[in-house]
Amino acid sequence: MSDNKLVELEEKISYLQNMLDELNMVVFRQGEKIEKLNSQIKQTNEKLINRSESEISQIIDDKPPHF
Repeated sequence: MSDNKLVELEEKISYLQNMLDELNMVVFRQGEKIEKLNSQIKQTNEKLINRSESEISQIIDDKPPHF
């Protein structure tokens, strides 16, 4: 194999390794964002459930106006 061809292959490998590292960072950041969003959804669901439960108990405790 000629030296030029070997240098070209090394350059391609280096470029591919760099691209792979960048893609891994993108996937890692997306994973963090997904975890954060899942946490926010869970908190929102809990707030809605708590709010619904308090509204239901308030409705049950309310007496009609004619009492």
